[in-house]
Amino acid sequence: MMKEMDELAFAVASPFKKNSASSLSMKDFDFSLSFDLKWMSPDEASKLRERAIRSKLLVIEDGMLRPDFNIDSVDIPHGFKPSPALFKDDSALEYIMAHIASSTSLEMREIAVRINSKQEELSELVDIEAAAILVARELGCDIESIYQKVYDKIIHG
Repeated sequence: MMKEMDELAFAVASPFKKNSASSLSMKDFDFSLSFDLKWMSPDEASKLRERAIRSKLLVIEDGMLRPDFNIDSVDIPHGFKPSPALFKDDSALEYIMAHIASSTSLEMREIAVRINSKQEELSELVDIEAAAILVARELGCDIESIYQKVYDKIIHG
């Protein structure tokens, strides 16, 4: 099972790799995902871009998007295509990660690493959101307000 943050990194890196570019305009990034790679609609590409910015995988400098990670270190699996889950608005995972980031001095990438490690430690027997809650609790974050949203997602999909 592919980790959600890995999948997002693969999707974010792809337009830069395909265009051999270190930065892209928002329009070119969305166009590449939608029309070059034919992975999603322009609206879904925009949602993915905004999610990548919130997750700190993309930064905006002088009006251009730039990956905030080394795309050369990302090996995109052959035949990779992002799952529809990446286009959803504000997932419980993103909410938990944002809450952890605002409650601690950790950056989003470090939080993602900790969450992925926790899920692996539990032999991937728990959803990523449950692993995120465990990490938040370990870090002393009060996330009681998100429990119902995570429960609903896990139980009802």
